[in-house]
Amino acid sequence: MTTTEQPKGAFGVPIPPREDTGLINGTAQFTADYTPTGTVYMELLRSEYGHARIVDIDVSEAAAMPGVLKVITGADIADKLLPLPCIWIPGGVESHFPPHPYGVPGAGFVLAQERVRYIGESVVAVVAETKYQAADAVKKVRVTYEQLPVVTDPRLAIEDGAVQLHDAVAKNLNAYWTCGDKDGTDKAIAEAEVVVEMDLVNQRTINNPNEPRAAVGEYNAATGDYTLHASSQSPHNHRFLLAALVLGIPFNKLRLVATNIGGSFGTKGYLYPDMPLVLFLAKELGRPVKWVDTRNGLMRSTVQGRDHTQKAVIAGTR
Repeated sequence: MTTTEQPKGAFGVPIPPREDTGLINGTAQFTADYTPTGTVYMELLRSEYGHARIVDIDVSEAAAMPGVLKVITGADIADKLLPLPCIWIPGGVESHFPPHPYGVPGAGFVLAQERVRYIGESVVAVVAETKYQAADAVKKVRVTYEQLPVVTDPRLAIEDGAVQLHDAVAKNLNAYWTCGDKDGTDKAIAEAEVVVEMDLVNQRTINNPNEPRAAVGEYNAATGDYTLHASSQSPHNHRFLLAALVLGIPFNKLRLVATNIGGSFGTKGYLYPDMPLVLFLAKELGRPVKWVDTRNGLMRSTVQGRDHTQKAVIAGTR
């Protein structure tokens, strides 16, 4: 075949991407672009502390703000939404996670209850007629915290006597994984002519997709069907987990739509509180509920990467 000939069949034939045109000319639709008729807007109040007990939450001033339709706390939904499940657990790992009523590994609450455990944890949700009214109202929520000790070094967090983040996770060790022959490896290292050890720090990364996380929840009272538009990297996983393990509804009662998401880099594969909240509130209010994160919110509440401390050992002959 000469260089000017085009290959025949499927192999070696370039396939034009379907999404490029819209991304280039600005007509591509993201979750933030979807605003069905009657949409109202949710904002989240996030924890400013890494570890603290919630002493009191006063939402009276926020609830009286112009345009505010609903304000909810963790206590308001404790018996209405199940805790969040942990979405990724490697095979063969001995894991210890917060409890979940269905016996799966848990990942905390949709809205914090009793304690906050990381900066950016969702504490209160406010819904208003406009996003500006919701943003103004959430600033009027008053939360009284009792600060608790924090540990930011994972090596210190697993030492005896370290502050416990979750009562059910002893020594803060939520996953322990081994593979291979430990005794054989130790013997080989002990008998090796050369042993090289190295401590490595793989720095933390904060991913910045074009579009931060976003979610729009809709509920059809006539059929009992929910629809979630979300910037989801894992729509099939999210649909199952939300239906079965958070909302407690039949799988066929939830539809999840993921259009362009502006990149994810792994961060949008996790299950976040905003997803069940917009669905729950859409049913409560009888109107679509929309939430779009800010760049500041993304930095505080979207899963970050790596931040590994590693010790490597290699052994062999000369």
